[in-house]
Amino acid sequence: MALPSRCTEAPMSQEPSSHYVRTHEYAAGAARMQRVNFYAIPAADHEFCAQLETVNSDSQCFPEGEFVPPGFFERVHTEMFTLPPRMNDWKYQMRREAQMILPFLYLGPWACLKDRVWLDREGFTLLLAIRDQRLAHARLVSGEKAATELGIETYAVDTENNQELIMALPRAIRLINDHVSTPANAQSHNSSRRKVLLFCETGNGLSALVLIAYLMVMFNMEFPQALQTVQLQRFCIDLDESLKHIMLSFESILAAKRDVESSRRMASANPGLATLATNDNKKRYLEDSSDMEDNMDMDDHAGLFPNRRGTAPFQDRSG
Repeated sequence: MALPSRCTEAPMSQEPSSHYVRTHEYAAGAARMQRVNFYAIPAADHEFCAQLETVNSDSQCFPEGEFVPPGFFERVHTEMFTLPPRMNDWKYQMRREAQMILPFLYLGPWACLKDRVWLDREGFTLLLAIRDQRLAHARLVSGEKAATELGIETYAVDTENNQELIMALPRAIRLINDHVSTPANAQSHNSSRRKVLLFCETGNGLSALVLIAYLMVMFNMEFPQALQTVQLQRFCIDLDESLKHIMLSFESILAAKRDVESSRRMASANPGLATLATNDNKKRYLEDSSDMEDNMDMDDHAGLFPNRRGTAPFQDRSG
């Protein structure tokens, strides 16, 4: 069997008529760069979950009213925020079912709403759809029919593009927390606790994104950690590169909000330090203003410095 001939291609910079200027070393027949995942999710265990702080009012790094309603932690039980153990018996057909991520929060596809018996047995009180605006116009991926039959609530968060999606994340998180912290209506369901089914068309895209964002906010997780937590329960979730970059942007927004809230709490706990910092800033401003005025006075009295020479932008050589 004959071996393939060696590559004889030459860089454009070596062609006589080329105006190309070489800036990097040229390697003939270089292999193509393989596309890698933005985040590689290892088949690690769930030990990091044991290191997470208990979700309560002390662990919440955001002002009350932004992601949680006022009095939220007084109306919910902390055991609601217990992450389940890693699922080890995942089967392919389970992608059509919903999985528990938190005791009150499930993730699944739209198709699982067909099983009304299961929905009623699990005690769901809210069917929350995350969908593209085009599906909303076509009246698809909706929980209205199932919710009407079961006498429970339904809501949909519709987005048209990625920009709207990142703006919708806080609203979706607040919707979930508003619902689970509201006492259940005995006339609508027998359960004494609220339970939410979060779904999109496949259960692997937009709804998974919202659930990841929820964990990032409530557990103070970073994006890779929250992604891994969800994927350990629902192995089939699939976020493309654009969605991952959205979550990185959301992570930066959360970090900025935490810094602002931390500074606010510190100033509230130590009002003397806040006053001192304000006075120090005023003092620095006055000193800087005084220095600027002195410099301006020196320029105005240039006659006091006869040896000072001016600088011209160019020298006339025409003579």
